[in-house]
Amino acid sequence: MKNTWIKTLSALAIAAAIPFAAHADSDHRSNGQRDAEIVKTFGLISAEQAREIALKEFPGVVTELELDDRDYGKGWKWEVEVVNADGKEVEVDLDAKTGKVLKVEKDWF
Repeated sequence: MKNTWIKTLSALAIAAAIPFAAHADSDHRSNGQRDAEIVKTFGLISAEQAREIALKEFPGVVTELELDDRDYGKGWKWEVEVVNADGKEVEVDLDAKTGKVLKVEKDWF
């Protein structure tokens, strides 16, 4: 009886995990490929242009760069995280169409 119960639970766990594993592999593009497609399709500034604009606003090293859709249908934005030599970090949000700086948010007190 104990072995039957364990086999049943194991089978249920495997069956429950299969859809999640299939979903995780459903999009084989990297974020860079996805971003490049979106930039090209919608005429947005490139990741490199976003990096340059953010570094002019706050010199340092870019630690994260992400193309994101803005809330409430406002279009696309680049979110660029930059850290300087003192370890201070900011997030610079850019309008992905125009390159305009939307927000600079400091991550220190």
